[in-house]
Amino acid sequence: MVNEMVDWEAFYNEGRSYHRTAQGSVRRPEVFTPGIIQNLVAMGIEKYIMALFMKRGMLPRNHTMTDLLGESDGMLPLDAHTKETLLYMDGLQRICSMDDFSIQEPTKEDVTRFLTAIDAVASAVETELHEGTPAEAK
Repeated sequence: MVNEMVDWEAFYNEGRSYHRTAQGSVRRPEVFTPGIIQNLVAMGIEKYIMALFMKRGMLPRNHTMTDLLGESDGMLPLDAHTKETLLYMDGLQRICSMDDFSIQEPTKEDVTRFLTAIDAVASAVETELHEGTPAEAK
């Protein structure tokens, strides 16, 4: 029996909020740069995946896209393109170590890729949350 963590639904709802904001941001490019959109998408993806972990009574060790992908493997079915996009997003912002610190601004062309990725993550998390069974058990 899985012991759900309190507030997993709050994380899910926060993910949806970031998701909606990212989707709407493309209508206001004078305010929302590709970098801001990338960060909105990243926050949304993190919240969605955290909701799934918490619903399953678990917490990941780290919150980078690379770490979340690795720890959710087998629990969250994502296509190869979505996984590649999350790793690409991680590569744009290497901010966890002062020895390897770098930030690269994404391009306007990246925005569609980011929005497609958060759509895919949201869909996969939604399915997993409502079916309640780990992906490998289906």
